Amino acid sequence: MSESVFSTYWYRVAKLKPALRDSTRVSRHIYRGQVWYVLSNSLTGQNLRFNAAAYRLIGQMSGQLSVEEIWDNAGRIDPDSHPGQDEMIRLLIKLHDANLIQSDILPSTEKLLSKSGTSTSNWKQRTANPFSVRFPLCDPDRFLEKWSHIVAPLLSRGAFVAWLLIMLTALVAAGINWVDLVENATVDRLLSINNLALLWMTYPVVKVLHELGHAFAVKKWGGEVHEMGIMLLALTPIPYLDATASGAFTEKRQRIAVAAMGMMVELLIAALALFVWLNVGTGFVSALAYNVMLIGGVSTVLFNGNPLLRYDGYYILADQVEIPNLAQRSSQYFGYLVQRYLLASPAAESPVTAPGEKGWFLGYGPLSLCYRIFVLFGLIWLVSDKFFIIGVLIAIWGVISLLLLPAGRS
Repeated sequence: MSESVFSTYWYRVAKLKPALRDSTRVSRHIYRGQVWYVLSNSLTGQNLRFNAAAYRLIGQMSGQLSVEEIWDNAGRIDPDSHPGQDEMIRLLIKLHDANLIQSDILPSTEKLLSKSGTSTSNWKQRTANPFSVRFPLCDPDRFLEKWSHIVAPLLSRGAFVAWLLIMLTALVAAGINWVDLVENATVDRLLSINNLALLWMTYPVVKVLHELGHAFAVKKWGGEVHEMGIMLLALTPIPYLDATASGAFTEKRQRIAVAAMGMMVELLIAALALFVWLNVGTGFVSALAYNVMLIGGVSTVLFNGNPLLRYDGYYILADQVEIPNLAQRSSQYFGYLVQRYLLASPAAESPVTAPGEKGWFLGYGPLSLCYRIFVLFGLIWLVSDKFFIIGVLIAIWGVISLLLLPAGRS
């Protein structure tokens, strides 16, 4: 055993007897033929993914064995993949930061376990992007539990068939009336003060229904939702709901269904709004219905449903191709290439863990960046002629979110 296996901080953790908290849930997932274990905190919804080697350590954390005993046992079971003591400490830090384990620890050890460079306070995480700040307001789980049996028929296979029929009818109606639809989508009309005010008031209402779609889908398969609040997106109040508990679902189709449910709700609302718009004269109701169509239809195609942006479509793609954290790991792979081949760093570590991932990493990162830049310049072009200051603000937001924040995180 080489000297690098040992750590100068080992004495601080060796005698601890960690145990998984009662709120910690463990689920076994298969990604690209490999076994992974997802540990989730049922109170916060936070999920962490570990390979089989790491779980051989975590699975022994019952409060009966010390860290040193757990580490020694792992070495006897599989000497070839025996982790170093620093790696064991990093594992403890990760579990501790996510509140997945508990143990009687000394203040000096608490400081060690809380010094992870990747760990930040909840407030810092929520305000990391000044153009997208989250304010949690309530725990909706009891409300969702109360109403889930009433909503359940809307999440059945029969309801899905009905949804498909409505979508097909709406597509046919949109095709027949396409000229009228396009004639109403002029820049001057869409960006008029009255219409912008109507959009500003309508958007949060549609998004509440979108988020409730996610939430009731989580409840359908036994998950919990403990956070709901308001997100200020470019100073526009938008409701959000933490549905990350679905990440612990063992079946891929369930995770995909949760991610898709919000878009399905929006598309249904957009279809119903189309039928209203086709059957009323000009006026407030017509304008409202048209804006609902834009929010639920166009924004779903360009933003929520597009896998190149980190919204619902992205999570559907990541689950479908069985590559969790696709965007983050794609960025990490390009960082690895720089360290490995430009800087010749011997410590460079590839995020590739399964066959076929490399191609996705090489393709997704550049395509995602190009599409985000395309959307950014499209928004600037759309509004700058009529609202120059807003165009400048969008440009600043783009520079911060696309360049400065990713560079700071890396």
